[in-house]
Amino acid sequence: MDREDNAASNTFMLNAKFLLILFVVIANCIEPLIQQSAAFHSLYLGIYTFHIPMFVMVTGYFSKNFRLDVPGIKSLQMIFYHYLIFQSLYSLLDLLAFHAPGVRYSFFIPYSLLWFLFSHFCWQLLLLLFTKMQHPLVVSVILGVLVGYAPFTGTMLSFSRTLVFFPFFLAGYYFHLDMIPKQIVRVNKWLSAICLLGVLIFLNAIPLDPKWLYSSFTFRELGSFHWYAGGYRLGVYMLEVIASFCFLSFVPRKQSILTEWGKYTVYVFLLHAFITKTAISMGLFSYIHTFTQLTFVLLLAVAITWLLLQEWVRRFSRPLIEPDLSFWERWISRKHSI
Repeated sequence: MDREDNAASNTFMLNAKFLLILFVVIANCIEPLIQQSAAFHSLYLGIYTFHIPMFVMVTGYFSKNFRLDVPGIKSLQMIFYHYLIFQSLYSLLDLLAFHAPGVRYSFFIPYSLLWFLFSHFCWQLLLLLFTKMQHPLVVSVILGVLVGYAPFTGTMLSFSRTLVFFPFFLAGYYFHLDMIPKQIVRVNKWLSAICLLGVLIFLNAIPLDPKWLYSSFTFRELGSFHWYAGGYRLGVYMLEVIASFCFLSFVPRKQSILTEWGKYTVYVFLLHAFITKTAISMGLFSYIHTFTQLTFVLLLAVAITWLLLQEWVRRFSRPLIEPDLSFWERWISRKHSI
């Protein structure tokens, strides 16, 4: 792939990355309201059919150059730092203020969305093994199905999500823009919108337990004890692939402000839950009832995303999110010199 094609792919993926973090914030903002609003419940399920798989895919795409060299180790070091710091911060705040139900305070059970950091660390290491295999995508899908039969909880060490979503990470690793067939590129966006609407109708007709889309639970935890439960996960994979292709058809290909914002989604990812969980703990969502108020929540989610991407927010939070970790290298050098 030449430099021009690589730049076009990077632009496409950065645009997708911004749109996906926006959907992450929207999903987290409307989650407390899905029991009282059928529209929000459908929107929530619809978002979950593509936003995690696609975010994992984009992350895999930007891991193309990962090796166990100095840059690769620095990448792993930063992921580990983010997990260590934010697992501590969110757990402490939950203990003191949020009091979210069912939370277990342990570094081995990622807090809320921090599972993604733990899994990202594992995905990069798994690349070293899977990129040497024949048919790595097939093997990863088989593992994603088999992990559902595990006799222990899937949330421990983010074990279930790591393997279930790994096929999307691999797909991103191998992705370049020319892989999208021209026939799909030419598909009218109205057709994609109709297809997404069909996915929503299907989700409401089943109805599907959102836990299947979270992928953090074993089949036993999902109440499916049959030997053929793996077939359900394959069905969920198919649903996610269809919804993901529909999403990709809406991603702009040209460079814009979205491309620039896509470079800084880590700030939104790590910081937005401080806002949403504070609002939940204060009981603010109990005052949301009318259509106007529900619409305001959606607009607020967009505003939170925009706010956390602003340069002054990044400048203020950079020492926490993008610190200089070179002191580790200096410490190791001193140890070796001694």
